[in-house]
Amino acid sequence: MTGNGQRPDAGRDCDGDLDRRQEQGLDQEQEEYGPTNQPLLPEGTIARRIIDRLKNPWVIAILIVVFVPMVVWVGYTVHADLTSPDYGTATIYDENGDYLASVEGNVAATWREQYTGLSNTDSLEDDHGVIFLHDTERERTYVMRDMAFPIDIIFIDKEGRITVIHHAELENRDPLTEYRGQSKYVLEVPYYWTTENGIDVGDTVEFRWGPPRTETGGISIASSSGPHNDVPINSKRRPTASSP
Repeated sequence: MTGNGQRPDAGRDCDGDLDRRQEQGLDQEQEEYGPTNQPLLPEGTIARRIIDRLKNPWVIAILIVVFVPMVVWVGYTVHADLTSPDYGTATIYDENGDYLASVEGNVAATWREQYTGLSNTDSLEDDHGVIFLHDTERERTYVMRDMAFPIDIIFIDKEGRITVIHHAELENRDPLTEYRGQSKYVLEVPYYWTTENGIDVGDTVEFRWGPPRTETGGISIASSSGPHNDVPINSKRRPTASSP
């Protein structure tokens, strides 16, 4: 016995009780804030601030205005790139239905192809060109951007009637001349090809299209040996036209 009448191990018991309480508190804290109970995006992180901003109705509206048109445009471009014909033949008749000339070439259906046009081409063979295939008919503007040679630009409405013919010369100055016309289709052909073949406003153009690009793998296969789909090049009889 000690002089104060307490058990010798009383102090150690108090220390043990404190340790046990601390361990229990630590266990409880780990349960409350353990890895499985922590928020996925803790407060103050960049990701959490972004998520909080996205909850703002104005931010949502701005994202819709900006990104929805972009998604639609990309979708349209991909769709056109896969489903449009890779090449085609345009056969031209006068107002009496008599055959005038035929031209064949690759089809420019996507925004990228239509922007480039013949800019990456050094020259055009006789009776060859590019057929610009648009989704709707409206007034359009073409320019001679980065061109290496002059061309004729033929604007054609949705009914296949030639509305305007431009003889577009080379340019090395800004602003570039704007060649306008009401059209759903546009033909770019060798310079003065229309004059040499007696083609004029009011004549009719009928198109025959190659297979969709999904069948050709998106590779241009327009031949230089003659028109496709057996379109006659010296016939007075108008063949049945296909539609795009």
